[in-house]
Amino acid sequence: MHLLLIGLVNLNVISVNDQSKLLTNPISAIYTPFSFILIYEVYLLLYYLPRSTSIYIGKQYEIISLIVIRRIFKDLSNLEFSTNWFSIKNDILFSGDLVAILIMFLLIFLFYKLVKDGSMSEIEIKKPEILQFIDLKKAIATLLVPFF
Repeated sequence: MHLLLIGLVNLNVISVNDQSKLLTNPISAIYTPFSFILIYEVYLLLYYLPRSTSIYIGKQYEIISLIVIRRIFKDLSNLEFSTNWFSIKNDILFSGDLVAILIMFLLIFLFYKLVKDGSMSEIEIKKPEILQFIDLKKAIATLLVPFF
């Protein structure tokens, strides 16, 4: 839909006063699906809150990485290609975001690998303190759903 709107603006079928360039540059159309994925990840964050603290924390890292990826695609449309790559502010920000997302992917991978190796046994989960903690997380998740 976003790409179709951009096409209609470029063909002068519709006219929009767009200061943010979201309806003028086709690369910025990639920003929209990542926004929907981000909303879905927030839903999964609420879903996993009462189930697994480890996965819940992992989802938080995934949401942060999606925000950075979304910003990368937004910044991609503002790149200025020149021989002085590191003298242009937008190009420096883009380079920093690329390095940051690679580090985040590595950290998320390592985090899930460590979580998989250190999961709790069924006997530990049936302890009263753990069951009370899970009930508390369910109540918090239920309260957060209307805000979502």
